[in-house]
Amino acid sequence: MHAKKGFYLDNNYRSSVLGEVFALVAALSFSGAAIFYRAGVRGSQVNPIVLSGLRGMFALALLLVVGFFYRVDFSKPPVFYLAVFLSMLGSFILGDSSFLYGLQRAPLGVVYPVAYTFSVFTALFSHFILGEELTLRDAVSSLLIVLGVALVYSENFSLGKQALVGALAGLSASVSWGAGATLMGLALRWGNAVEVNISRLSMLVIATLPLILKNSSEVFRQVRVHLLALGGILGIGVGPLLFMNSISFIGASRSSIFISSTPVLTVLLSRIFLGEKTGGKLLLGTLAVSAGLALQSL
Repeated sequence: MHAKKGFYLDNNYRSSVLGEVFALVAALSFSGAAIFYRAGVRGSQVNPIVLSGLRGMFALALLLVVGFFYRVDFSKPPVFYLAVFLSMLGSFILGDSSFLYGLQRAPLGVVYPVAYTFSVFTALFSHFILGEELTLRDAVSSLLIVLGVALVYSENFSLGKQALVGALAGLSASVSWGAGATLMGLALRWGNAVEVNISRLSMLVIATLPLILKNSSEVFRQVRVHLLALGGILGIGVGPLLFMNSISFIGASRSSIFISSTPVLTVLLSRIFLGEKTGGKLLLGTLAVSAGLALQSL
């Protein structure tokens, strides 16, 4: 009897550790993706919608392989595909394009912490569209996030127009990602995460393919395509899959706490791999954003 109890405890411990490892590697994947994006597109003038669609091709290839190992069924009602299409517009066309536009013109430490405030807008949109409740915890976490963004911007104020462009691009990405995540939540009522993401990425690739072909010579001249591709594979391929698997082991709340460390990891990695400056206000502001995200996930 005791041996059987010990077996269950051992299994629970293993599941917990495995879930935490998945969540941590997912956070590193999201941070790594941002590093690759910045390194791949820095200084380029290519239309960011083209960039978004191009890296989506590589992520879609990965998800199609993964689809063979998941139970997927695309016989869905029209409302599913409408929600997926609108989510694709918000997340990829508007959100990711704004994010990539910012990374073309401003340091990662300016754009990323601001863009990662999208959970605030997700909560607001979910309240008005899906009827989800707003709590005092949401308000406190939002204040922490706003404070963090203010510190991040004040740290980079000396950059002038570059900092302003980066912050506004990050804010645009945040609002768009919030809308896209809310609409993805609506689509998940009729399908699982793999079905939703394969559908969204397929729509993105189809919508942007003519632009990609038209601008191909410019892309290969100005962009480090291999780095952009690696960013896409990590950011919208590997990262979400690991996050979903983590949730299956330890639940959404514990998994999200690990993911909330992503802004801090990204700023630190940008200093190591991109040589970007990380002053005291930037680190403090990024920590405040991460603390707000962690509080919101509890």
